[in-house]
Amino acid sequence: MASTPPPEPRHRITVRILVVFASILAFLAIFTGWVDRQALDTNEWVDTSGKLLEDPAISDAVANYSVDQLYANVDVPALLKKRLPKDLQPVASPAAAGIRALSTRAAERAFQSPRVLTLWSQANRVAHSQLVAILEGKSETVSSQNGKVVLDLRPIVLQLADRLGLKKQVNQAITKGQASGRLKPDFGQLEVADSDQLDSAQTITKILRGLAWLFSLGSLALFGVAVYLAVGRRWIVVLGYGLGLVAAGLAAIALRAAAKGLVVDSLAKTEEARTPTEHAWDISTSLLHSIASSVIIFGVLFVVASFLASPAKFAVSIRQALAPTLRDRKGLVWSVFGTLALLAVIIWPPDGTRQLVLTLVLIALAGIGLEALSRKTQSEFPGAKRGDWMLAMRERARRAGAEAGRRIGSAVRGISDGERDPHDAKLDRLERLGELKEKGVLSGAEFREEKKKVLSG
Repeated sequence: MASTPPPEPRHRITVRILVVFASILAFLAIFTGWVDRQALDTNEWVDTSGKLLEDPAISDAVANYSVDQLYANVDVPALLKKRLPKDLQPVASPAAAGIRALSTRAAERAFQSPRVLTLWSQANRVAHSQLVAILEGKSETVSSQNGKVVLDLRPIVLQLADRLGLKKQVNQAITKGQASGRLKPDFGQLEVADSDQLDSAQTITKILRGLAWLFSLGSLALFGVAVYLAVGRRWIVVLGYGLGLVAAGLAAIALRAAAKGLVVDSLAKTEEARTPTEHAWDISTSLLHSIASSVIIFGVLFVVASFLASPAKFAVSIRQALAPTLRDRKGLVWSVFGTLALLAVIIWPPDGTRQLVLTLVLIALAGIGLEALSRKTQSEFPGAKRGDWMLAMRERARRAGAEAGRRIGSAVRGISDGERDPHDAKLDRLERLGELKEKGVLSGAEFREEKKKVLSG
């Protein structure tokens, strides 16, 4: 069988450059894909925010904020003074301070309850849906909060007031506008974005989504061009791209770990805030770790595919074993492939259009690889039958055992040469020379010369 000619030298350099750039784009695609999904996917945002509040360190910090908001906007000492007997009214202020400590502990327990977690998820979903609609140009109005996108935590604060027995007084303060307990306009609200920032944010959103598409599909496109150019060495290109994907995923994970310290140091102004900030970073970047891990898995699959197409002896044996099935049962092979692809989509459904396109492209690449493997096995083993590979494996094992026995015997004879009769030692050396000649290590002239030296002593 005529071998495929190797690629031209100029193509080798081009192919290497393409594979390197494809790996770099894969690394960049990890981060743009993470930001795109984490920042602009409402379901992903709500899921992450829920995990944030479920973390005890973070929920305690939010509980402290809620208590601070309650005490900052409601005159708790005045409310207590009205409810206490006249002879105990002078201790209303100290009692309010003591109740504040108890309130904080009660709030910490409350923020782990399903009711508060539901309110938190609802508040995040409303705010994020509103923000995404604005960023994508699907909303004509910014919000009803003076041109600001806000995260409304008032229901949570009121839930906390209900647990503390202050809900009636707080509602009265809201409805009647009492001077002693009137709430501020931004009571319980966290500003997400200001209208002055939205024009820039919309531009950044468009650029971000464009880069996510460019890096993801660009990486696969460069890989495809490299495979097309690398005639005769395509398995090496698949191997290089697979290793590049593994390196990109590991680099993203390492960068996430390295950036953690810098981000925490810049955001945590006090030692008490350091722990919740670290936990928030770990949770908010867990999707980044997941994407990087997926890229590593795909890289490993590319490496495995390259091995199956390589000239390694074990890979050739696998191809020989698969040849009859790939040739005679194509329908079954493609049915199994389609079933596995469908199960992969069902088990790991793609999030958004870009993930769906990437999934379909990767499935198409896997199909192309399967077809290439089928053609390769047919050209290598056109008359292969089931069981041939087993016979070949047994023959190779027999040869390997015989070769190992000869080497061990030669080594033993070499060790004992000094203790044996010189005539026997010459015969052993001549035997070894004959083996080297049979293997092609020595030419006929070299064999005769060495034989003459052994016989002459």
